[in-house]
Amino acid sequence: MNLTPGQAHEAYVGPPSEPVDVSAFLKSASDLQDGSGEHEPVPIFSQSSSQLTEAVRADWSSLPQDEQDNIRAECCVDDLRMSLEETVKNPRLMGHVSRTHEAIVHAIYETAEPSTRKKRKRTTLADPAEETSDVTCLRLKLEATKLKCWPLTMHAASFIRPPRQSDHNTLIRVKKLGTGIAGERDAVIFITVYNRQSWGQRLLSRSSQHVLLSSQTLGDLFRAVPCTSKELPSEIRDEAGRITGYKTDRREDDMAVDRSVDAVMCVEGVLYSGEQAGSDYAEKVLRLCEGLPEGRRVAWTKGPSMDIAKLSSLTVRLHEPYWILHAGNCEHFFVVTAIRLRHPFDPVSGYPLTTQITPPLSDICRACSKVPAVFSVVGDVRLGESPFLICGPCWRWMGEPEDEEVLVVPLPRHEQGWISNVL
Repeated sequence: MNLTPGQAHEAYVGPPSEPVDVSAFLKSASDLQDGSGEHEPVPIFSQSSSQLTEAVRADWSSLPQDEQDNIRAECCVDDLRMSLEETVKNPRLMGHVSRTHEAIVHAIYETAEPSTRKKRKRTTLADPAEETSDVTCLRLKLEATKLKCWPLTMHAASFIRPPRQSDHNTLIRVKKLGTGIAGERDAVIFITVYNRQSWGQRLLSRSSQHVLLSSQTLGDLFRAVPCTSKELPSEIRDEAGRITGYKTDRREDDMAVDRSVDAVMCVEGVLYSGEQAGSDYAEKVLRLCEGLPEGRRVAWTKGPSMDIAKLSSLTVRLHEPYWILHAGNCEHFFVVTAIRLRHPFDPVSGYPLTTQITPPLSDICRACSKVPAVFSVVGDVRLGESPFLICGPCWRWMGEPEDEEVLVVPLPRHEQGWISNVL
């Protein structure tokens, strides 16, 4: 499949950084905070000048007064802040800025879009002769900006697009998924999870974003990833082994339902799998690799369990996609986007945190074509096709089927990881 420039840009992940040893990063940050024989302790997060060390304040005091004034003037942004606040608080000025921006973007779209379909409504601007004095002053000030990158040119058309599904977020606040408590010297690791597009396996789409502590494990990350494969209903079989139905109601005392889901995660050529008895995904992947031709074999090795492998023990590369496989052939890719020490304003507990979840696209009922389907009906001749996706009210209106061979499969409810704190 040939990708357009826009699709290739959206599907691109990287470029990767040099390998980062998380434990070495923590040690160097700790040494910087604690100091050494040659260097005094340096606060990593200095909220004010009062928290600076005596040596730093002494160096500042030793500078001449005119040099101190020049540094203050160079670093001061009060003029920009005041100008921005005045513009935002004034509805007339903010309306002019918004309309001007929309008109420029519309003009770029009109020129860059070669299609003959109906054009969007053009945003109109007021005649300069009818502008008020404050709007005219702001317009002239913006036009006099000397930054060459300030105005949008026709080249900006390649970087402008409407919002897509992965740009939306189902969460209105940060979601706490666990009970992890941050230590004094813990690092915060930001991770983005991608899924393959169903209509294009070479395209990746962002699924969710998470924040973990360096003291947590790969297993904590796997359990934080929302996936419909974790909500597959359990099969109900008769004495002959035939499937007679499905069960989704999971009670705490129901020992027939196994909540554990095995998986394998590949990080820098090392396979980390779960501890589920009799189902070692890492061993299965290695056996599969051994059966490949010699030229296509991958030099993978088996590591410890994902519930034992702490993130602080890994060596990773930023913006390098790493592989997750579970539930047979369900794949995810996760990317470490940032590693830093925990800021004093960061949450203390509740890790792993989920900061973004892409809204799932639900299948619409094929009977009413109005609401999302909740059942997949297999083998019902009344519906005309099998399987048939149908919503709850339409299925109740159809009535119970007379054929005992009809199977009603409940569709995933998007609960584990989306709305439920219990994974």
